[in-house]
Order: sequence, then C-alpha cells, then structure tokens
Amino acid sequence: MNRLRLLLLSTIIFTCYGNLLAQNSSLKKNYSGLIPSVLVEPYDTIDAVEINFFPFLYELRIGKSNDVGFQIRPILNYRFPKGKNGFSQIGGTVVMNKYFLNIFDDNFWLKPQFGVFYTYAYNRLDKIKTMTLGIEPGAFMKITEGLSLSVSLQPGINYYPNKFSQVFVGTKSGFKGHFGFIFHIGYNF
Repeated sequence: MNRLRLLLLSTIIFTCYGNLLAQNSSLKKNYSGLIPSVLVEPYDTIDAVEINFFPFLYELRIGKSNDVGFQIRPILNYRFPKGKNGFSQIGGTVVMNKYFLNIFDDNFWLKPQFGVFYTYAYNRLDKIKTMTLGIEPGAFMKITEGLSLSVSLQPGINYYPNKFSQVFVGTKSGFKGHFGFIFHIGYNF
C-alpha cells in the first residue's frame, strides 16, 4: 500500500513539474492596463482615503513564450480626508511576473502567475518615505484574445528609511507589515 501511495505521489509531482516547465502556449509581448487603486494607510487619519490619479501600467514580456513580464506602475495619489487634502503619495512600483501557462489545459481561461514587487513612494503631505518589498501570487484570466484581467494578493513589508518617517508611523525598527489586493484589466498586444 505504501509503494502504491509513493508511486501515485511521484506521478502527480512529475506531471505537475513537467507541466510547469513545458510552456507550449504563449502570451503577447506587451500588456497595457488600467489598475484602479484606493489606498488606506495604517498611519493615516481615520477619514484619509487616497486614489491614484494615474492608474495605468505597462508590462513588457520576454522569454520563448513571453511568460516572464516586467511591469511598471506609476503612483500619483490624491488624498481625500476632512481637512488636509491634496496630492500625497508620489512614486512607482516595478514587478517581475512569471506566468505558468501550462499548469492547466491550453484553452483554459485561468493561468496562475507569481510576481515579486518593489515600491518606492514619497508622501508629500506627511513627508514620509516608504519602500515596500513583497510578492504577488495571483491569476491571469483571458477574457478575449486581446483583453485580460489579473487578480493578485500582495503580502510584503514596508521599510521607512529615515527617523522622521519611522517616528511618524510608530516603528523603532523601520519595518511594518504590508498587505494589499491588486487587480487590473488591460489589453495584450
């Protein structure tokens, strides 16, 4: 019985591993999208909400199947609290994505993806610098031949590089946890 379980487990692992490496299907080389963004920082006042006024992104894909992407997301947030409003966060995010195109059937509309991201932002209103490093596990969904939707979680860690930023957000080490939910819709070309 144990040999049968071991054989079954090794067959499943070999099949999954083979599917991960065999990238037969292909993505288009470029992707441009719309990424709606609403931000509520843990150190903001209760009524502070920020919306990105430049919610666009671009991804260049490389590799034999265009299954590795380098994405750029600008940040230009506007804050809407009771009182202190205006352009706050300015910066950007870079992401490196890996698309797993053949885990499922080639015609299946869902493709898993995994990304690593880095964000730098300067908050003009609060004079805070933030650097964030994290991962983006998610899924890429084909809607039509050109149109697609991506949905990802964004666990990571924020680093506040100077004393003023650390005091403002209440961290002695300079580090605080980060969690987000990212989705974008765009066109593949």
